[in-house]
Amino acid sequence: MKTMIDEQLAERIKDLNWPPLMDWHEFADWVRVDHGVVEGWIKRAYIPTYKIGRHRMVNIPRLLEQMEAEEI
Repeated sequence: MKTMIDEQLAERIKDLNWPPLMDWHEFADWVRVDHGVVEGWIKRAYIPTYKIGRHRMVNIPRLLEQMEAEEI
């Protein structure tokens, strides 16, 4: 079942042309939320992130999974 969900999310992201990872500053701009708000979400682990070197990236597929799981 997990594979099917991952495949569906991957297909949706591909169709919408979303990047799988997005710099958190860019994410804040994208969702039109102040940078400080998104920084707080990250510090409180409200949104999934992945660190690459010095850069903190928002994990878009995991965020979508979290959102779908909360709808149930």
